[in-house]
Amino acid sequence: MATVARNRGWHAQAVTREGEFQALIKAAPPTAIILDLQLHASDGIEQLRFLHGVGYRGAIVLISGFDARVLASAQQIGNTLGLSIVAVIEKPARAAQVHDVLEIIERPTGPAASPAANAQPATLSISANDVAEAVEASRMELHLQPIISSQERVVARAEALVRWRDPVLGLVSPEQFVPAAEEDDEVIDRLTMWVADAGVAQHRRLADLGHQVQIRINISGHSMRSIDFPDRLATLLERYSAPPSCIGLEITESVAMHDPQETAGVLTRLRLKGFSVSLDDFGTGHSSLTALRQLPFSGIKIDKSFVGEVETSHDSLVIVRSVIQLARDLDLECVAEGVGNASTAQLLTDLGIDGLQGHYFSPPLPFDEFVAWLDDWSAGGRI
Repeated sequence: MATVARNRGWHAQAVTREGEFQALIKAAPPTAIILDLQLHASDGIEQLRFLHGVGYRGAIVLISGFDARVLASAQQIGNTLGLSIVAVIEKPARAAQVHDVLEIIERPTGPAASPAANAQPATLSISANDVAEAVEASRMELHLQPIISSQERVVARAEALVRWRDPVLGLVSPEQFVPAAEEDDEVIDRLTMWVADAGVAQHRRLADLGHQVQIRINISGHSMRSIDFPDRLATLLERYSAPPSCIGLEITESVAMHDPQETAGVLTRLRLKGFSVSLDDFGTGHSSLTALRQLPFSGIKIDKSFVGEVETSHDSLVIVRSVIQLARDLDLECVAEGVGNASTAQLLTDLGIDGLQGHYFSPPLPFDEFVAWLDDWSAGGRI
């Protein structure tokens, strides 16, 4: 069933019975466990759930003679349970694989190993009212991440990502305050309209500096249920004397499919007014194809979970290639997010992707830093 190891003297013990394994873990949790997913009376997934239940914090290596998809699925389940799955091995295992795994297990872990890497953001108690006050006090700001045209390698678009710069809390990420804003329709609407206003303003500032960059903004579910949202966006553009092409809109599948009929009405009105609208995080939901068939999108963005594995996972490669072809056949713009290195960027370019976005090119940057990066990129200082 499993081999358990204690500390770096490598006192290892092979365990073949489920009851013996569970008793051993409860009595004296080992440093590491090599867990075979193929058992007799039970299976490895049951044992992963057991390890989660007893709060096991050691390293776990999964091994199986099943195909790579089964191993990948088991690894994902273990990660979801909060277990430390440090490696997976397909049987028959080679000596070099086992040696590499032992090296991984021997690496120091915990706070002494790498405090920065292990640090987690503190959980903040933030209310919708706190977000409203931050918007009112002009504490929100937009950071811009470039989207690179794959063929010409020019920057014609950038995604706007909202940040909250608090005098006490410091820079607060959207993961910490957007959910609170979404609890109040009025607050999330105010935040969305602030982002739209700031996005149009930044487009104008970039144009004044000689850069024609469309600003992509993320739209909340509340906005997609507000039939007057397209009118308010149009009024905003009139105030700046800006065309609809200056901003692009992105919505996730969960938002789009929450109420497809209502969303269809708002999306259609947005498209009729000249706005481009992309389906974000494509492939992560359960109804992506239905959303494309029922709703008038102009583009799709392939989720980073597929892009990040396009070089290492055959399944991800096939999915990404198929999505790019699907977008081409439907006459939709296709952007890949989460591009992390040059080889991934080149592979996606060869597959025919339209746009590339990710930390390989640039992380999201405050406006002045984005302008400096853009000037350097435009002058030929490219990766």
